[in-house]
Amino acid sequence: MRHPVLFKPRRELLKIDGRMLEVRVRLNPRARRMIVKVNPATGEISVTAPSRRGLAHALDFARGEQAWIAGQLAKAPGPVALTPGAVIPFRGADHEIRVAAKGASPVWREPGVIWLRAAAAHGPRRVLDFLKREAKKRFEARSLHHAARLGVAPSRITVRDTASRWGSCSSARSLSFSWRLILAPDFVLDYVVAHEVAHLREMNHSPRFWAHVRSLCADIETPQAWLKAHGRQLQRYGLPN
Repeated sequence: MRHPVLFKPRRELLKIDGRMLEVRVRLNPRARRMIVKVNPATGEISVTAPSRRGLAHALDFARGEQAWIAGQLAKAPGPVALTPGAVIPFRGADHEIRVAAKGASPVWREPGVIWLRAAAAHGPRRVLDFLKREAKKRFEARSLHHAARLGVAPSRITVRDTASRWGSCSSARSLSFSWRLILAPDFVLDYVVAHEVAHLREMNHSPRFWAHVRSLCADIETPQAWLKAHGRQLQRYGLPN
């Protein structure tokens, strides 16, 4: 299940409003023209060129769009680091990261709070690892549940941090998911899992494939709409720079 798939980007620096900002220069042969984008969730700037010849002019094109880029950056909420005091979503509900003097584990969760033990080294990394572990547990449970209903079995279930897709199913029957889906409501994660498990029966997007998806997740429109409206916001959360 993809959001836009692009070629491996390179990074350049561009001066905007007196600041040196990083710009990701991408190549996408499917693009019809040069495109500048600012991720509204993270403030990431990207330039997409339709051809390798266009790559040489990508930064100049972005330079000509400085005023527009500056305006978009002013509206972007910016990244959220996984540090004490930050509020992050977990399974669709806001949780504040707080520090506890003592704790049996480096990180644990209570309603509305993700606790970080004060003595735990590398706090943000610990929180990220916790989120990934929780994500994998959910992915494994829901994948096996849906797979049993379709009479199929994945060869492997992995968790990654991908910018181009929420989940994937390989020809080797391996399922892979973005850990960031643990931040989304359960019905969103469950839909993505159902989508990828259905590929174990149909490695395409034919009517038969969608029939399998609907047999596992009757309402696919609501999670699809949620991802379209809020999916980019999930990219805001991560380790501090």
